Amino acid sequence: MPEIVQLPEDQTKQEQDSGGSTFKALPRTTWSGAVRIGLVNIPVKALSLIRDMRISFRMIHKSCKTPISFRRFCQEGDEVSLADVAYGYPLEKNRYVLLEKKEIDSARPESGNTILLDRFVNFFEIDPHFFDNTYLLLPDRSEEAYSLLRAVMEKTGKAGLGKITFRSKERMVLVHYYRGAIVATTLHYVDEVMDPQIFPALKGLAEPVEKEMDLAIQIIKGLSGDLDLSGFKDHYKERIEIMVKSKMAGTISIPEKKTAKTPGKNLMESLRLTAESLKK
Repeated sequence: MPEIVQLPEDQTKQEQDSGGSTFKALPRTTWSGAVRIGLVNIPVKALSLIRDMRISFRMIHKSCKTPISFRRFCQEGDEVSLADVAYGYPLEKNRYVLLEKKEIDSARPESGNTILLDRFVNFFEIDPHFFDNTYLLLPDRSEEAYSLLRAVMEKTGKAGLGKITFRSKERMVLVHYYRGAIVATTLHYVDEVMDPQIFPALKGLAEPVEKEMDLAIQIIKGLSGDLDLSGFKDHYKERIEIMVKSKMAGTISIPEKKTAKTPGKNLMESLRLTAESLKK
């Protein structure tokens, strides 16, 4: 039988609250406030639309079977309490201006409970590379106004652009329709998304030859089809779960990995072999 460790209740609860448990509960409300358009105020509750279903392990000491904790130590070797932590704003290499937490807090935006939408845009105008996190907005005793906004967004295809203060940070936010609900997607600021052309490795690339281009187009056409994200699985998670179940059953089973096909010796040969495999 596999070795199973039972943690104390308080440690188990802390682990579940931090998202480290494999057993996921429904997400909890992470923000409450209102969506405001002019003088129209729509109270809402927000929770994460995205569930992290990846495998998460808890590090446990082999000898005493207790969880491993991480503490703060300075370079002098002393353990540091949170009250003794200052925050360094970088000026240049190894030089910082020290700020206290209360000083940082004084710079935070005052309004943290209102999404003020002052512009509406076509949803598909937004470059998806600016998307950050998406939150489901639920009506908070505002069913009539929520339903109206949802219907208008679905009919027009418009999305509201504004700002939100979330977890002490002010972010751009896009409020839009999604599958019978209103959701809010935080956006990166323009200076957070890099222009790929600043990288020297992209400059002066050779143009592909015609034969390579023809084969590449043939491969793309052969692999083209309807979008179906449900066909993609987390195989690492599946293999871990099979391994755990086999250990619980008293056996040891290491799932086999599929061996990838060996690529060709050069680009042209790789293209040719790939194109031919699609004809079979």
